[in-house]
Amino acid sequence: MVTVSFANATEKPLDFQVEPWAAIEVIPAGAAFAIHYPAPPDRDDTSFVEIHEAMVVFWCEGSTYEVDVNERRVLT
Repeated sequence: MVTVSFANATEKPLDFQVEPWAAIEVIPAGAAFAIHYPAPPDRDDTSFVEIHEAMVVFWCEGSTYEVDVNERRVLT
């Protein structure tokens, strides 16, 4: 399982979008968050992040994923 951690160090909420599902989770100001997903079994993990104003887009190479916000699992 791969885990990538982030922090919203701003004073405003931001959107965390997971692609290719187009799922969006609103991350509160000051919150820590993480995405967990299985690494691709037959190739390198090429997941990547795009930074936009008030949004982080995570292109996930896993077949599934889970998101935690402040160490609490969010239903995805």
